[in-house]
Amino acid sequence: MIREPIQPSLPHRSGLGTMDRRKPLLALTAACLLLVLYIGFLVISNFQSQLALRDASRNRFRLDLEKRADSLGYFFLERKYDLNALALSSEINSYFVNKALGMSEQYGLKVNLFMIRKRLERILAYRQINGHRLYSRLVFIDNSGKQLVDTDNRAGDPLEAPKAAQGPPRICFGSENRHRPLRMSVSCLYKNQIVGQLLIWFDEETLFSHFVNLDGPPGLCGAGLIDEQGQLHWPDARSHPEIASQLTPGCIKALPKTGFSSNAVASGGEVHEILMARVPIPNLNLSYLAWMPSKQIAGALAPMRLIMGMGALAAVVLVSLGLILRFSAQNLILKTRFDEAARQQDVLALKNSQLRAEIEKRENAEKELAVQRTVRMRSDRLRSLGEMAAGIAHELNQPLVGVRGYAELMLDSLDEGLELPPETIRQNTGKIVEQAERMVHIINHVRLFARDAGSTETTVVDLNEVVRSGLNLLTAQFKSHGLLLKNEMADGPLSVCVNSFSVEEVLLNLLTNARDSVEHRATIENGVYQPRILVATGVHNGGVKEAFVVVEDNGIGIPANAAEKIFDPFFTTKDPDKGTGLGLSICKSIVESFQGRIHFATTENQGTRFEIVFPECAQ
Repeated sequence: MIREPIQPSLPHRSGLGTMDRRKPLLALTAACLLLVLYIGFLVISNFQSQLALRDASRNRFRLDLEKRADSLGYFFLERKYDLNALALSSEINSYFVNKALGMSEQYGLKVNLFMIRKRLERILAYRQINGHRLYSRLVFIDNSGKQLVDTDNRAGDPLEAPKAAQGPPRICFGSENRHRPLRMSVSCLYKNQIVGQLLIWFDEETLFSHFVNLDGPPGLCGAGLIDEQGQLHWPDARSHPEIASQLTPGCIKALPKTGFSSNAVASGGEVHEILMARVPIPNLNLSYLAWMPSKQIAGALAPMRLIMGMGALAAVVLVSLGLILRFSAQNLILKTRFDEAARQQDVLALKNSQLRAEIEKRENAEKELAVQRTVRMRSDRLRSLGEMAAGIAHELNQPLVGVRGYAELMLDSLDEGLELPPETIRQNTGKIVEQAERMVHIINHVRLFARDAGSTETTVVDLNEVVRSGLNLLTAQFKSHGLLLKNEMADGPLSVCVNSFSVEEVLLNLLTNARDSVEHRATIENGVYQPRILVATGVHNGGVKEAFVVVEDNGIGIPANAAEKIFDPFFTTKDPDKGTGLGLSICKSIVESFQGRIHFATTENQGTRFEIVFPECAQ
């Protein structure tokens, strides 16, 4: 029996063909799976990048707001310095001094007000940033609220003045014709009493354009200033009714001090998500509030939409690629915004440098004022030297008489042919040299007295010796006036750390005033009155050992209405040709510069007692 060859069975061949046909399908499936996985990886990476960019954008926006708040803090601090310097200016001080002296507006005060107006107009014209003025109006009012000077010519309009109080300048919002302008005020003081106020209105266009406004789409992006009551100062609020209706004091106070607050706003038939941030302004009772659309800060990021897209990537690959392109474009937009934010930071840094330059200019002006004060003190000391001319001449005349006497004695002996013993010649020559050295010492003392005016160099000296040195320059002058200058010095040295010539200047000023006082009383009474001036030194043995100098006279005393003003600059009870009113003011400044103090007691028509106290120090 012949057997047929065994052929492969049909089911086996059929299985191989199915496997062969499935290979491309598996390969395509694997390729699609790998593509889906790759696209999914890209989407996840992009999703994480978007989250990071959103956080970075919010942080950058917050940082930008903090820098703007710092810039506003520097700006308002400089403006406070402007207003405080204006309140302490000589023009305003002269006005209240003249007013206290009883001067009427017709006879003198009108000139003071004219000088104050000129000062305010100069500030209004020269305080600018990039050609834009900082202030729109400056007003000077008295304690009753009367407008004395108004650069905007509104003297007749009613003015809501803030309550006067001592302290640094204050910033607040006014209320004028339903408008709330930003202004700053400071009280003017005279003898520690509030006598008026200065008010400055800021130019809102300059302030908001340079420091407050943000770049963004109109209507949904803006910024403003908030006071302590939660009121928002925002000039263009009427053009943003959707935002303005939500920015109530209660809503503003509910905002967190850090982070963002998200709010939904309807505008143009659409609902927009707005992010708001509130940043306190350093050293002020104001805060900086800014808002911007969420898309403007972090882009239109929808995490749930991305997660749903990941589930449909296998069926909608093209849609996934489109989303990737879309997010890439958003990344480019965000990068552009980062670059713009960096440019804004550079602009803010430039403005900060301009503010620092202006502060440096102010400091240089203060140094110049200090130099002028030193020159004024030196001039006053030279005037004192002029008054001491008689005493200096007397001090020099005594040794000159001795020099001349010994020289004439030796010449007479030579003319008569007498031979003087060498010992006598040496003795007479030595006395001539001794008197010459005495004259050199007097001249050097006067020269140093004039040169060291305003000097801050101090040394440990004996207060008794300083007082004696000053008395030597005035003893002859007092004798020529028929006055007795009595002194009572303490036993033992009184060591103090001062500039001896400055203390001499204080002593000479007090003695000159005492001399004028007793002479004035002598001319009034012209009878049994005996002028008396006493200079004494001693020590107060309290908790801290202190040395003192007393200058006491029995002159006419100081009137009660002038006693509290005698240390004020340019105040004097003497005739205009006999006093400048700077003596006691300079005395007080010198004594306090050495950690000392000066005080007085007076009784009208009986006399005055001045006492200067310095802390004792180790020798």
